[in-house]
Amino acid sequence: MTTDRQLHGLSILVVEDEFFVAMELEDAMAQMGATVTTVGTRNGALDALASARPDGALLDVQLGQDVSYDVAERLIAIHVPFIFTTGFDRAILPPHLRDRPRLSKPFAPVDLERLAVQIFGARI
Repeated sequence: MTTDRQLHGLSILVVEDEFFVAMELEDAMAQMGATVTTVGTRNGALDALASARPDGALLDVQLGQDVSYDVAERLIAIHVPFIFTTGFDRAILPPHLRDRPRLSKPFAPVDLERLAVQIFGARI
């Protein structure tokens, strides 16, 4: 992964309940220059969105016993681009969310970087 700070100045919300995956996502975004807020629950994500509007989000679909569809809806409503990060097939998503960017787990760091720059980099 490059560390040329392609997302410098952006705030990224990472919503991930698996500790090591969350750390990997957080580290990758920080290496790209983003300021990162990480939460591990659906409610934590909704609380974070109530207090601040990030420039982008990485959103795990399955958060423990919850799913993050209402978080995705909130991000859409406030015009924040996001990437689903999931080990599930696109078909598990509700039809109106299937066209959203998705990074399949496990993912290669280069794929994360490429998609993050494509989706979030346009906001710079």
